[in-house]
Amino acid sequence: MNQVTKFDGTHEDLIHDVAFNYYGNRLATCSSDQKIKIWDYNEGEGIWESSISFKANAVKKWTPVATLRDGNGTVQDVEFAPNHLGLRLAIVAADGLVKIYEAMDVTSLAHWTMIDSFPVGEGPSKDEEGNHCLSWSTSKFTSQMMVVGCAKDHVAKIFRQDHNNKWQACEVLGGHGGVVHDVSWAPNMGRSYNLIATACKDGHVRIFKLTDDSQGGALTGGWSRKMFNVTCIADFADHNAEVWRVEWNVTGTILSSSGDDGKVRLWKATYTGDWKCMSVVSAEEGPNGFQR
Repeated sequence: MNQVTKFDGTHEDLIHDVAFNYYGNRLATCSSDQKIKIWDYNEGEGIWESSISFKANAVKKWTPVATLRDGNGTVQDVEFAPNHLGLRLAIVAADGLVKIYEAMDVTSLAHWTMIDSFPVGEGPSKDEEGNHCLSWSTSKFTSQMMVVGCAKDHVAKIFRQDHNNKWQACEVLGGHGGVVHDVSWAPNMGRSYNLIATACKDGHVRIFKLTDDSQGGALTGGWSRKMFNVTCIADFADHNAEVWRVEWNVTGTILSSSGDDGKVRLWKATYTGDWKCMSVVSAEEGPNGFQR
């Protein structure tokens, strides 16, 4: 049964982002009021209850353990690496640099070492709008890879390490008519191909399919700048507005997207491989907020 639970976030300004824990029973919200709030779901009463609210340096339960200050521009996206790579964090800033940090000793999180830094393109000029975003590949069977949305280039690019462990720009995910606001690399879960979703300023959600290029190094174990054949297998403009976020479920079979139309859409492939909208979530329409 589909159900929407609506509750007052009690923030004093715009809420910018939300994130669930793995089990879906704890939620964090952050706002322009400079507060982060943690919510726990009360199953007995079916409501979300605030367990803590804090600003930076203003709470004893949650305290900063490290501050990373190597950037020369606004931090635009951060993401932890997959578990098999260790405790690593990738950061991309407005200056067009991706920096990767690692906590060498997981028992001492105050010490992080920058182990890699590479450019993904020029940052936008003062007169241009731009955004960088990134998403790691979770595959254990290839070299380290991530997809990065590249600001004013209006593309997303796949970066991976070469034989010298240097990050190189490889395949390009093109066809966007504006800034790429978000990218999401789907968990592989045994598929013979990879899926990457993008959210774009032009109002489109796009899904790209990456298949092994037998002429490259993918099947022989060697390194090649062209490892994948890239095909756009789905392109949706249902939001009719800027699309800001895309994210896969844990198995990489359902994609969610959200945009300026105030709706969250869920996408799933049919048995023929065609991607269709399976649900539309809106807090303002219908008795339970769901449309089919």
